Amino acid sequence: MSLLTVAALISAFVIAFVVTALTVPPVIRLCERRGWVQHPGGRRSHVRPTPNVGGIAIYAGFVTSLLATFIFTSAEPSLQRSEFEVLRIGLLLLGGTAIFLVMWVDDVVELSWLPKFAAQAGAGLIAVGPYLWDQRRYPDALGLPTEARGILLTAFNVPFIGQVSLWDASPWLAIAATVFWLGWMANTINWSDGLDGLAAGVSLIAALMLALHALRLDPPQRTVALVPLALAGACAGFLIFNLPPARIFMGDSGAEFLGFLLGVSAIIGGAKLATVLLVLGVPILDVAWLIVARTASGRQPAQGGRDHLHHRLLDSGMSARQILALYWGLSASFGLLGIADISPSAKLIGLALLLLIGAGLIVYATRRVPARSPQ
Repeated sequence: MSLLTVAALISAFVIAFVVTALTVPPVIRLCERRGWVQHPGGRRSHVRPTPNVGGIAIYAGFVTSLLATFIFTSAEPSLQRSEFEVLRIGLLLLGGTAIFLVMWVDDVVELSWLPKFAAQAGAGLIAVGPYLWDQRRYPDALGLPTEARGILLTAFNVPFIGQVSLWDASPWLAIAATVFWLGWMANTINWSDGLDGLAAGVSLIAALMLALHALRLDPPQRTVALVPLALAGACAGFLIFNLPPARIFMGDSGAEFLGFLLGVSAIIGGAKLATVLLVLGVPILDVAWLIVARTASGRQPAQGGRDHLHHRLLDSGMSARQILALYWGLSASFGLLGIADISPSAKLIGLALLLLIGAGLIVYATRRVPARSPQ
């Protein structure tokens, strides 16, 4: 790996980190001046009005870094992006910007679930891009028909079964799976953003694991790794101000933007869904449980409340930092398992263990602390 390639990879993280960290203080002042703050009370545990549109800084840091990577890709042969990859970067930015802007409005005026759902679906369709009408398969660098004009979840691996191809079954199945996956990831990070430092921390770990996964492939996907590295840098820069007690919240504009980007990063360059599922296993399981539990109790799944796992653990007596250590430790441990050179059966065992741990935490927290009604 050349020095310029190493510099590009490091710069993707550093630029996003610096821009995000420098942008947060003026965003705090902007939020305080405009009244874009989250007041204490209800399901919220903070004690003073706190700026809640920190997604502005995350967006600025990520986009600046990602655009800066084109300086390196134009100078280093090993970092040359194909026309398909350049298209995907453009679609990522368009879809990410769309969901960021709509959720920024939600942070300010609290939209109903319908426009938020429409924004998630719309961002997913933007990511799919030209594949909506051009469903041909194009040759890759080796001449194999593996490329599509858009961001598309084409296949995933199932232990003991092998690869399941979605676009062999139906192009529209692949499109639907892509939109669902991106929406699910956006909601997973958004719903985990109920405790200072939680969403930014697990997103940082997930992004780093996706970057390491891309770099460990043979051949390494260096240009693909630039995306999650920029994302990781933005999370790290924001986390400085978001650790408990937080000086600023990322809001839906930051959380759903991060989730969308993680979902895209897990797709491009070959599906890396297993890595994301292992890193975000506990938050994903919490989302699935909340949907079932809220629906069974006659509530809307998207309705807020203090029934998230992290809220129940907090109410059971754990400190915010203890909960962060638990989540971050599980995310990092199982993320490393996801990128380790071990057999698929070992990874399946690891996933089963993670599900057991997550289920155990939910059962423990549910029995210790009954769900509070939303306020």
